Amino acid sequence: MEDNKMNEIKIIICDLDGTLLNEEEMMSELTINTIKKLKENGYLFGYATGRPICSIENLMEKWQMNKDIVDIVIGLNGGHIKDYRLNREEKCFQIDGKLIEKIITHFQGFPVNFGVYKDDYLAVFKDDDLAKRLATSDNIPYIVENFQDIYKSKQSKLIVITHPSDMKYIREHGQKLNHPHLKSLQAGQIEYEYMDPQLSKSLGLELVCSWHDLSLKNLLAFGDADNDAEMIRDAGIGVAMENASTLTKSYANYITGSHQNDGVAYFLLEKILGGNI
Repeated sequence: MEDNKMNEIKIIICDLDGTLLNEEEMMSELTINTIKKLKENGYLFGYATGRPICSIENLMEKWQMNKDIVDIVIGLNGGHIKDYRLNREEKCFQIDGKLIEKIITHFQGFPVNFGVYKDDYLAVFKDDDLAKRLATSDNIPYIVENFQDIYKSKQSKLIVITHPSDMKYIREHGQKLNHPHLKSLQAGQIEYEYMDPQLSKSLGLELVCSWHDLSLKNLLAFGDADNDAEMIRDAGIGVAMENASTLTKSYANYITGSHQNDGVAYFLLEKILGGNI
């Protein structure tokens, strides 16, 4: 049954951190060559990530993955979508600034910083090593801003930035803030994020598929973290990494190798490209 579903795949989408990228935040030569082979075989290829699109575009050259190879980027967990083949762009559900103020108040006294992504930089609550670490990872600048102005505007998401050693109790405290217009999840080693509950990578991918007269059944998706779970569940074929969360693995049709061992590339070579590169 799964092999028949594989024949319907037209679009291949990968999460980045913990999925396509290794611990050095790079792609191996095998991964790069495998994706180029996908393109030669007529597949659409793209990323679905919590990172902002400005970060992805800044890093494309470093990853040897220009817009001739990457057709689609779903950024901010579905909050910002760019389709380079169709030259289309859209921003989806955003959260109100008053809710951002409420979240920040909820974390008063905790060892955290806060960030929101603007078009080409990270706006942060204060200057510290956490802000620097996140901005460096995204390859974008960060600027300390007056959040009173942010409270008056809508944003795609709010990032609560913390040290990995503190994440467990930051996550536990974050989950205590219940609001009908907010959902929260851990999106990385140092990022706990709040966004509109309707927002997801699946929503963004469903929109992109419609632009190409396709549906989610034509989608093959790879992911690892909880923010990939819906995408893995809803894709025609969902593949979780060996290093994926328990939730994401629970929805997967397949489990592949880890991000450190070219799990994406080996799966594509076996199931899509017939071992040829």
